[in-house]
Amino acid sequence: MATNGLDTVPEPKIAQSPPEARISRSASGPKPGPDAAPSPRRRRGRKDSTESGPAERFFLAEADAKAGAPALGREMPNEGEAIVEAFRAGVNFYTISEFRTRAELASSRGPVLKKEAVRNSNHSS
Repeated sequence: MATNGLDTVPEPKIAQSPPEARISRSASGPKPGPDAAPSPRRRRGRKDSTESGPAERFFLAEADAKAGAPALGREMPNEGEAIVEAFRAGVNFYTISEFRTRAELASSRGPVLKKEAVRNSNHSS
């Protein structure tokens, strides 16, 4: 912003007009402004906060495992510790999510198989 040496003084705030004036102005058409109520916004890809995902378990990979089926090593309590320990040991780590299946019977068609996340953290290691 170029200046010419003159200071600008901000204008004082104007007091709100009476409600009648606001009503008459809004009759000319909707104008967005500070008096307008915010519209509700929806975000994509967000799940309801009450619905949590499946409980995840973290395992280090066996260092001497052959290629093919994953060989699970020591279980770690959380993802952060799994990342650090995998880095220290020079191995990969696995994230496991557990699901149970169930059949929903619909009257118009055959059974539909659904998966439900197992959220029980009482797993033996």
